[in-house]
Amino acid sequence: MTKGDWLDLTVLERKKYNCLSEVMDLSRQMGEAMDRNDQVSVRMLLALRQDPILQLEELQRSIAVQTEGMSLEDRIRVADLGKGAAPQGEEESIYASQAGSVRRLLERVLELDRRLNQRIAGSSSFYAQGE
Repeated sequence: MTKGDWLDLTVLERKKYNCLSEVMDLSRQMGEAMDRNDQVSVRMLLALRQDPILQLEELQRSIAVQTEGMSLEDRIRVADLGKGAAPQGEEESIYASQAGSVRRLLERVLELDRRLNQRIAGSSSFYAQGE
């Protein structure tokens, strides 16, 4: 892969991080509104979260399109780095660092979302169905 390919992927990962940060912030605000029993704010914040979530989906499609054009070896390497494999070289290091930040933030967002969903929906929670 070229230096430019790694840069493009890193930029997309950075954009994902920014969207996830926005989702995290709105989710925290939702939790605070729930603590205050402010249902109007909860509904508003829930609606506001939709935009960055849709942006994340679009970014995932962009990454899929970009990686589609790569060789099988490069696609595997990108996937491995996204899962935490050791980078080889500066471009891979920068990408792996950004992808790792995204992965860690996503885990935190999902945990917060699970807790909020269970508070809102109780035993009807999306997450309770898998348990």
